[in-house]
Amino acid sequence: MTKRLNLILLALIALIGLPYYWLLIETSPGDAQPKPVSMAQLNQLAASMPGPAPDAIEVELSAYRKLPGNLLAAGIGLKRKLIGAMAFRLPVEGHGPIVIDSGMTQSTADCLGMQKFDPGAQARIDRTMKSASLILLTHEHPDHMGGLVTLASSAESASAMQAVRLNSGQVSAAASRCKLNWPSGLHLKPAIPSGDPTAVAPGVVVIPAPSHTPGSQMIFVRLANGRRYLFAGDISTLDKNWRELRARSRLISEHIAPENRPEVFSWLLTIRKLKREDPLLTIIPGHDFDWLADPDNKAGLVGLMR
Repeated sequence: MTKRLNLILLALIALIGLPYYWLLIETSPGDAQPKPVSMAQLNQLAASMPGPAPDAIEVELSAYRKLPGNLLAAGIGLKRKLIGAMAFRLPVEGHGPIVIDSGMTQSTADCLGMQKFDPGAQARIDRTMKSASLILLTHEHPDHMGGLVTLASSAESASAMQAVRLNSGQVSAAASRCKLNWPSGLHLKPAIPSGDPTAVAPGVVVIPAPSHTPGSQMIFVRLANGRRYLFAGDISTLDKNWRELRARSRLISEHIAPENRPEVFSWLLTIRKLKREDPLLTIIPGHDFDWLADPDNKAGLVGLMR
């Protein structure tokens, strides 16, 4: 009887435990290596363009939902994490602000299963984009790009679209069940080259990082006071992704929302390398609002958009 019970238990472990481990826990980086990007290079590029650098970083939370942690950082457990759709405003003295990511619409929030959408927050994001001197996206998914695509269809979009700089992967909306479509007749051209990091404004450097999506990029910001930030987008959805070298689960990254997992690991290793080179560098995860809002983490964000 005992032998038969042991065989049944082993069979259950094989049928349930192994797939669970493979799909939700396994997080080996394989032979991934960090990219040849250095803090010295980023700081040099940030200083290469004349003019005032951004003064601060303000954040707006347009929507959120809670998901099991294992989905977005393999192996951290099933406790649900608040996943925030955020946009950032970087005020610049004497110029329009710089905007990073653009929020979303109510319809996109519904499509993505968001538990809460804040129309007031999105209205502030839209208003900020209309006055922006530069609009950048970390990547082309609807929860980062949706607000901009919707604004592009409005009669008040001219100034915002003049401020937008996209890379080639962002010009075409990414494959998603919540499909985004640029307005017909709008002819977008890539304005950010692929390959090496590029300065796009005083204190602001774009790092092409195709991995999570073809148009994924990280954005390095050196504020006027010298403080350094790296916006990781969904290469590091949560703080634990880069800090503990945990990519998204295979269930997500290989089946539900496929990404280039080896390249994601290479960029996570790159983030860790940059942090070692500059321990005061602050990494901004793509959706980890709770981490950003925790005063113990000293992220230095100054609150809501004005």
